[in-house]
Amino acid sequence: MSIAIEVKNVSHSFKDKKICDNMSINFEENKIYGLLGKNGAGKTTLINIITNQLLCNNGEVKIFGKNIKEDNKVLNDICVVREREFYDIEYKVKDIFKAYSYFYKDYDYKLQDKLCKRFEINQKLIYKKLSRGMKTIVSNIIGICSNSPITIFDEPTIGLDAVNRQEFYSILLESYTQKNRTIIISTHQINEVEELLEKVIIIKNGKIEVDDYIDEVKEKSYHITGKKDDLNKLSILKDRKPIKSFGNNEVYSYYGEISDEDLELIENLNIELVNMSIQDLFINMNKKEEAIYE
Repeated sequence: MSIAIEVKNVSHSFKDKKICDNMSINFEENKIYGLLGKNGAGKTTLINIITNQLLCNNGEVKIFGKNIKEDNKVLNDICVVREREFYDIEYKVKDIFKAYSYFYKDYDYKLQDKLCKRFEINQKLIYKKLSRGMKTIVSNIIGICSNSPITIFDEPTIGLDAVNRQEFYSILLESYTQKNRTIIISTHQINEVEELLEKVIIIKNGKIEVDDYIDEVKEKSYHITGKKDDLNKLSILKDRKPIKSFGNNEVYSYYGEISDEDLELIENLNIELVNMSIQDLFINMNKKEEAIYE
């Protein structure tokens, strides 16, 4: 297993708020990652630290084995596509493509033109006159055509309709199969991107809650339903609160391994155990427990 990005014991705070709390993650080469988390969870801060746009308070980051603080040339292997607009908004689209293509040695100009035709982007238009969705597509085209060994998309579907979102994911996957690279997608559209991902990272309150292959995550994500008295006998649900209650029945969400003892209880007590989607796992991990109406 070759490591593209090594994040080791990274912590960072803004004033008194800890945004990254001793994070350690390895991003493998030639894998597609989903970086998931609510707004403020630490996703964008982590991306800024990886790209050396923000100096972390503690810890270190290595790109292909080289420390970014000691050898910033390794950053040439990274392309970051962000949701914010370009600064040079008075430029024509074709000039923006030309300016940014210089940063990437394997930039694919032919693919750029094909994608502009596919998404009906007029390269002669001034960038600021584009709709929000078209601006997003321009950014995504640069990311796809960069062919960078590490390509990071930070919320790549802002302003896109359902058709263009699906088209983007399809083209990104096709590009990946043609030229493997490490792709990180930071997104809230979890249900749309789920089938694209190979590995999943979920961040909550600055900590890594999940870091695993997507099939493994799905196998360890459960809805557990049964009678209240029966569910109270399961050790895995100790000190947990149900996500739903109806009469004498309750539903719990659970992520992790289940012991043989609990599995035997589940079978004997007729408790229902059903795998849940990554979307449901994410939602349940981030649910507020406080009641709105008392």
